[in-house]
Amino acid sequence: MLKYGIEKMEVAGKNKGVVREWAICRHYGIIREKHDSLAYDKGSDLEAYGKRISVKASGFSLMSGKLCEGRTEFTKIWELYNERVHSDTFAYVTEDFTVYEMNINEFKKFVFTFGKLERESKKNGGQIKIKCRKESKKMIQWLEGLAIA
Repeated sequence: MLKYGIEKMEVAGKNKGVVREWAICRHYGIIREKHDSLAYDKGSDLEAYGKRISVKASGFSLMSGKLCEGRTEFTKIWELYNERVHSDTFAYVTEDFTVYEMNINEFKKFVFTFGKLERESKKNGGQIKIKCRKESKKMIQWLEGLAIA
């Protein structure tokens, strides 16, 4: 797992996940001013230097419950994600803008350690999905234990 810092960024009116995505894009020389929400199996948040990167931040959803195809078991949802995900690199950007860049195997360990099943709101369809817990000291310690600076 690769670890590096990126320049902090604030954008009024944007949620923290979007801001972190834009900050890592800027790190890679790509300027974003509009959020693009491609499905996990259609594209990546960032494509640069031969990498297809899915950017994640505190409390992320693995994918929309609508895309889980009615699966309700953690391992079955992960299997679907793993089979179809477009990205080959996964970047978790912390609240202090440290990036932990992972391959699919490292990302799986991360998701299985800090993910949980959650039901989406009725407004969003009410399906089951995998959601990662909010960032914590325990999570950062876990990432640090696997990181190579």
